[in-house]
Amino acid sequence: MLHKTELELGRCLRLPQEGPCECDLYLTCAKFVTTPQYAPRLRERLCVERQLISDAETCGWDREIERHQRVADRITSLLDDLGEPHDEAPA
Repeated sequence: MLHKTELELGRCLRLPQEGPCECDLYLTCAKFVTTPQYAPRLRERLCVERQLISDAETCGWDREIERHQRVADRITSLLDDLGEPHDEAPA
């Protein structure tokens, strides 16, 4: 039986003996899955990452820019895999 842990942006399908996931590591974990139901949360998180990239650029923090860009790239990849847009459609 798999141990399912609901996360902010999807689910972790780890075995019970593997223990719980550790926070943001799920964005690179091979056992992380997501569904279209999480697309709004993925888009919100992408927006946050984009703002953090902008803030880091203003401060000249290259490593922070790279870190947040990697997260943003992973989120856009997840949205692409789901066939979901990266941004909310205008109302």
